[in-house]
Amino acid sequence: MECRKFQIAILSAQGLENVREIFRMKVYAQLSIPGNPQIKRETPVDTEGETNPAWNSTIRFTIGNQAVEHQGVVFVIKLYCSRALGDRYIGEVSLSFKDLFDGAAPTSQGRSSGIVSYPVKKGGADSQGVLNFSYSFGDIVMVKKPSLFSTRNLAVAGIFIVRVVLEATLGASIDLDIPFFGEDVPIC
Repeated sequence: MECRKFQIAILSAQGLENVREIFRMKVYAQLSIPGNPQIKRETPVDTEGETNPAWNSTIRFTIGNQAVEHQGVVFVIKLYCSRALGDRYIGEVSLSFKDLFDGAAPTSQGRSSGIVSYPVKKGGADSQGVLNFSYSFGDIVMVKKPSLFSTRNLAVAGIFIVRVVLEATLGASIDLDIPFFGEDVPIC
């Protein structure tokens, strides 16, 4: 299957809405791809910048080449204020891979890249502030689709069997999280 490496560096934000009344804002960004619950990555929490956080945090994915050919494949960067009693939503930026790819400039290393700023939205309207990030798309690479008996599928099956045995033994429902390993997350 044809895929591309995609790298995004979530750099900073400016002029965010202050969602705290008493304490300092401690902001982090969460990148996700709707429809794919495995893909959810977060920046470290910025404890100093408050409404002007800076992260310079890089996240890497492997995406299907069709993601840059069709408008419907999007990713979302949500901003949150970290709090002891539950994080507070600040706003988000939602973009299609195709829009970014079409706006990218070619580099001497054979990549396409860009540095952009987008307004943070809350609901359907612009919120306060902008989010700054850089990104790059690598060349097309061929990735073999995992087989039905891949290591990950066997691990999931093993966890399922352990869960069934534990539930039968304890007589109670058990929720086991299945961790994801690896830096690059294939979505192709």
